[in-house]
Amino acid sequence: MTDLYPAFAQQLNALQAPQGHLFVACLGGGADSQSILDLLDRYRQAHPHYRYIAIHLDHQFHPKSGQWAQGLLADCERRAMPLLHEILQVKLGPRVNKEAAGRDARYQRMAELVHQHADSAGASCLLGHHCNDQIETFLLQLKRGAGPKGLAAMAAEHNWQQLRWLRPLLTVSKQAIYAYAQQRQLFWIEDDTNFDTDIERNFLRHQVVPLLEQRWPHFGESVLRSSALCAEQNALLDELLADLVAPHINSDQQLFVDTIATWSAPRQRAALRFWLQQWQVPMPSYAQLEQLRQQFLHTSNDAKPLYQCRWYRIVRGKDRWLTLSLSSSPS
Repeated sequence: MTDLYPAFAQQLNALQAPQGHLFVACLGGGADSQSILDLLDRYRQAHPHYRYIAIHLDHQFHPKSGQWAQGLLADCERRAMPLLHEILQVKLGPRVNKEAAGRDARYQRMAELVHQHADSAGASCLLGHHCNDQIETFLLQLKRGAGPKGLAAMAAEHNWQQLRWLRPLLTVSKQAIYAYAQQRQLFWIEDDTNFDTDIERNFLRHQVVPLLEQRWPHFGESVLRSSALCAEQNALLDELLADLVAPHINSDQQLFVDTIATWSAPRQRAALRFWLQQWQVPMPSYAQLEQLRQQFLHTSNDAKPLYQCRWYRIVRGKDRWLTLSLSSSPS
């Protein structure tokens, strides 16, 4: 078994975090996030000048979730690792994807909790996603018709809600994580819903990806390479768009549309995407973005266009500035 700790420690050391920086293990209970917890616990022994906590949020989608939470509490108590545990209420409806709603609610509440415990030294949230998750995310985005940003899948590091989010195991296989967890005799949970192939990600995991890798053994490596190339192209596009679009965004993060309305349609869509990225909100679909472009860039003031979704609303004033307002509760 290859010890995952040296590469893990190297990634955290590279952050050059100041003294008192808060490292957060985001726990779901699986072997991946429990490996993150164990690795962070080992890092804590060598770096006591930082602060450390774990967070587990239970949205009670599984009847055994309460038992699982008790197991996580006992594991963190054994390690003397402070654990923040909450039961999370998730608003569901007939047109709401349960898994997506649960994920959005978890991240939102997690960010709130981290801000409550962080100080001026900042915080980094550690997630347990691995390379198999990355392959599945790429295929899901491909199925949805995503562009380069979507096909870049999950970033190893990104900022959201004024926090740093890290995926230290993103280049590590699921098999290597299980080998580490077994070698270290970790506590983890096997969620039986992970075998429910009615869930899209599970269908890919159990039926599609194994078949593709049986036919093309290096298929997963090719997907990861394509994802990395998409991420690089997207980063370059963002650099170019910053010079192009930033002059049309004011100090209140409003977007002036009259100049942008004279650009080509692809450049207009790219400008709208760039502006939305500055707000760190979920991206609309291509069809929704085209609706935004037509309504907000190519209608008169009499139209009074409005776009609203779970996370935010956009209006255009008579002065032709777009204003985005965040929803108080995206869950």
